Amino acid sequence: MKRLIAILLACAMILVFVAACADDSAPTAQEPAPAEQEPAPAEQEPEPAPADEGGLVFGMTYWVETEFFRTVANSVEEQATQDGNSLIVVDAGRDAARQIQIIEDFIAQGVDGVFLNPMDWHAIEPALRMLNDAGIPIINFDAPVYNLELVDAFVATDNVQAGVLCAEAMIRDFPDGGNIAVLNFPANGACVDREAGFLQTIEGHGFNVVATFDAEGSPEPGARITADILEAFDDLVAIFAINDQSGMGAFASVIGSGRDVAIYGVDGAPEALEVIVEMGPYRMTAAQSPVRIGSESYRVMMIILGGGTPEQFQIDVPAFTIDRYNVDEFLGMGWN
Repeated sequence: MKRLIAILLACAMILVFVAACADDSAPTAQEPAPAEQEPAPAEQEPEPAPADEGGLVFGMTYWVETEFFRTVANSVEEQATQDGNSLIVVDAGRDAARQIQIIEDFIAQGVDGVFLNPMDWHAIEPALRMLNDAGIPIINFDAPVYNLELVDAFVATDNVQAGVLCAEAMIRDFPDGGNIAVLNFPANGACVDREAGFLQTIEGHGFNVVATFDAEGSPEPGARITADILEAFDDLVAIFAINDQSGMGAFASVIGSGRDVAIYGVDGAPEALEVIVEMGPYRMTAAQSPVRIGSESYRVMMIILGGGTPEQFQIDVPAFTIDRYNVDEFLGMGWN
């Protein structure tokens, strides 16, 4: 009980300090999680680019500062540093116009390559064209840009699969179906894919989506919208949230209402694991590996800078289920 109270207090703090999805507004000097050992490249794969004297300089920008994206950045930076290269990381702060300015600054600084997670998959296109004109390669990671022809590679969790995993868990928990709600985020391509995988999989299993709202991938909208949904529908059985940030907001409102409504999210966020282990409303999360996303992104960037072509344009990092049956294996590990 004490642990559950502590978790609820943490949720309350999330809703008070709602500067986007971030845990805080400034990067911390944490040690990066150890990167997974990557298999040796195939023989036909080009050698990575050698670093120039003084090293290559890369730019990275993502849509909002979170522990997930810091872990991706740490993974890239760890490998870059080993090669004598460096990484500049700038958070877009949930501002599409600011992200374009960040990329203009990268171009002015003469970076050798850019790792990009877009705030808005449509609005980012002018920046992509500027990078193309400057001859700077782009590795698009985690969430796709709308026009993938303008980037050199896309590295991400298999987001359709993540939505499928959530749907499969919900079908298992509610074999007779029922009324459900969806917290989506239409401006983010990864979240669009998660929603699509989820909806395709629940079809024909007796579920009725009675409410779909844009929770912006953040706790405060997730909590506020969920409170409204709970008031409007007294027979709701479950909520699918396209990420654990909005899912944690939904969790706070469900706990506050005293209702028995299950929540299914995506990311594998450490705070989600802390509530899954309590066997309460948060049933599962389709987890990602930001370390693997970072290591794959850097590997592909170096292939391109070495004059080669990646073996695949789109590199999918598999998602995996964390639920009450295996959550103990991942508690306390942070992002991995």
